[in-house]
Amino acid sequence: MRVRVIITAAVVLFLGVAVFVSHLVSSVVGDKRAMMEQARQWALERTNITEIEQIDEYRGKQTYAVVIGKNRVGTREIAWLTKDQIVFDTMEHAIPRENVEAAVRKGFPQSEILRIVPGMEGQQRFWEVTLLDPDGKYRYLHYDFYQGNVTKSYVVQTIDYAS
Repeated sequence: MRVRVIITAAVVLFLGVAVFVSHLVSSVVGDKRAMMEQARQWALERTNITEIEQIDEYRGKQTYAVVIGKNRVGTREIAWLTKDQIVFDTMEHAIPRENVEAAVRKGFPQSEILRIVPGMEGQQRFWEVTLLDPDGKYRYLHYDFYQGNVTKSYVVQTIDYAS
């Protein structure tokens, strides 16, 4: 009898945790989808972009929806968008994302690239690269959007609470 109560309690606890995790994941995925749909709408309504290639989110001092696409004549363009602000540029003179990725792989061959996203702080535009190095440290690198040189680099070390 006691074993049945313990097993039943364990099953109920497991199901409760599963429902909570499912709700949490659904909420996060739903928020991301909503942000991407809002960015798509803003880009199509408020910029010259008619064909969207990529939508991302940059989180710095200010959070931007970042949309890369083409205008009606095929020129690649980028827009950093918020509810109240649009910063718009062509990709004509930008360093391609692939070049940034190649430079990161060469400079940090043992690290895992987690994310590469166009960022902006003030008037400075850059590619922000997030890496996880073999020591478990997160590295953030800013590559100038037009020159390709590293303009900022910082490391965040995880805290081991078990020690």
